[in-house]
Amino acid sequence: MKPISILIIDDHKILLAGLHSLLSSYKEIDVVGLASSINEAIYIIKEKKPNVILLDIAISGENGLNFIQQIKELSHSSKIIILTMYEDYEYFKEAINKGASGFVLKKSMDSDLLYAIKKVNSGEVFAESQFISEMISNNDSKNISIEKQLWDKLSDREKEVMVDFARGFTNREIAFKYYISEKTVSTYKTRALEKLNIENKSDFIKLALKIGILKN
Repeated sequence: MKPISILIIDDHKILLAGLHSLLSSYKEIDVVGLASSINEAIYIIKEKKPNVILLDIAISGENGLNFIQQIKELSHSSKIIILTMYEDYEYFKEAINKGASGFVLKKSMDSDLLYAIKKVNSGEVFAESQFISEMISNNDSKNISIEKQLWDKLSDREKEVMVDFARGFTNREIAFKYYISEKTVSTYKTRALEKLNIENKSDFIKLALKIGILKN
């Protein structure tokens, strides 16, 4: 499979180098350019048309969100992920509304960045769990499949347990199926419900039907 081409735009030289080092360690990623200003980035975007562009929310003393439209006009196919230290829902909402496909907190980059890149490259939107919860409560989800994003946050085993749970298997039956204890099954279910932002089996069945995990 062809690597995902990446352009990183950040005016902090140390962070730029750190991101380059981090992403270059993944065989799925090809860092095709580094830019510390929008002018530098424009040249690279025109030449390389990267799959994904990582854009710092504050670039050269300006709001990076104001450059999203300009970047999209230069390369319609490029997906934009905003990098920020600000845990502010309004920034996230503005970024998505302006055309960004992802919003990653700098404190979470080690754990979330590669996943976010793969997700937006496949045409989906990436959001941190805290922003997903706020989107749900504010009914700002628009065309983003929030439930699908929450489901994707679960581990493979959590998904397996929840599907069996919805199909009517008991904790004992699930434990026997996967060679784990009933207590572990209960832990998986509790953790999954928390991640999905729901409270009970009925809510999960509705979610599962909506996103196609279960069939009517």
